[in-house]
Amino acid sequence: MKIMMKKTMLFSLALSGLLLVSCGKMIENGPDGAAAGEVSLSVHFDAPSTKVSTQSVSNEKAIQNVQVFVFRAGNGADAGNLEIAASAGFDQALGVTGGTYNGMTLKCSAGQREVWAVVNDSEDRTAGAAAVTTKSEFLALTHELQRSTSTKLLMIGHSGTDAAPAVMLHEGQEEIGISVHRLAAAVILESVKNEFSSPAYQKADMFRLESCYLINVPGRINFGETSEPSALPTEQWYARLAAETASPKADLIYDSLSGQIVNPGVPYTVPHTFYTYPNNCAVSEDAAWCARATLLVLEASIKYPSGWVKYYYPVQLSAGPLLSNKQYRVNLIIHRPGSLDPNRPVTFDDVTPVIRVTDWEPGDVYTRDI
Repeated sequence: MKIMMKKTMLFSLALSGLLLVSCGKMIENGPDGAAAGEVSLSVHFDAPSTKVSTQSVSNEKAIQNVQVFVFRAGNGADAGNLEIAASAGFDQALGVTGGTYNGMTLKCSAGQREVWAVVNDSEDRTAGAAAVTTKSEFLALTHELQRSTSTKLLMIGHSGTDAAPAVMLHEGQEEIGISVHRLAAAVILESVKNEFSSPAYQKADMFRLESCYLINVPGRINFGETSEPSALPTEQWYARLAAETASPKADLIYDSLSGQIVNPGVPYTVPHTFYTYPNNCAVSEDAAWCARATLLVLEASIKYPSGWVKYYYPVQLSAGPLLSNKQYRVNLIIHRPGSLDPNRPVTFDDVTPVIRVTDWEPGDVYTRDI
């Protein structure tokens, strides 16, 4: 059998692919042959080929580990039970950056089966204490965002369709497609422009960037993608109401801008990429913590005669839910001093954000003033 990734949706962040699984009966009595009624699967992974704007060509394709699960399907009493599972890359990361990986072979019986693929998980779920034996256990597994990196974002997919994931595996050669997608969303601050409305602020060396980051970030999701952020315990939210600056969480949601001066007519164009799990909570300005929308915050200072004064420019990323497998590209145009509270989204009088939502390759684009 063969599993190959190829693009199924257009994503500028490159986080979608298609796994092709081919099931073929080997020569009978051969060293790798399958017995009658069995399917021998050789698993081949081909890394996604699209690009994260802040990553290199090699780390955008990185595959660190892989897992394949085959569950029995149909109407039998054993439907949902694990048939076979295999993994690679946990003893030593695969480190595949520019090509493919094809180092796994599985044998399963023919029949109605669901084939699930997991790429870049933080744990091996095929053996040991973390091993699962049923599909329901598998879908209930959870992943912590802080156990990811920009080159190790979790991807999951399955055979068939969402409505009918089971496929029939026969003896002989077959191919089934498994689309794999990122469970995280990506937020990219692409540029900041100094276009203050008042002439008093239209001076050189007066506007300074301090940092940019996400706040109110759901830090856990289940493999079935059915968990609700509002049900997460408080401690599983990152950067609650304020910036998170400690690793490993900060590595995914915070960047220092090191006091970068942005003068009129000279925009800041270094991209900064952050990651979050999906969030369908509404915006809240309550001082006490409650589950709420994820915001992108630009922290900047303005120079007055008495010294530098810090302001926040919090930006709501979507009028609706923040979705997995989406990329939110943000370009900010600063018109006046921002907020003293990082949880109060700014109005269009303060900043004009141009926000494009895409499917991790060029997709739908919209522009919104707030």
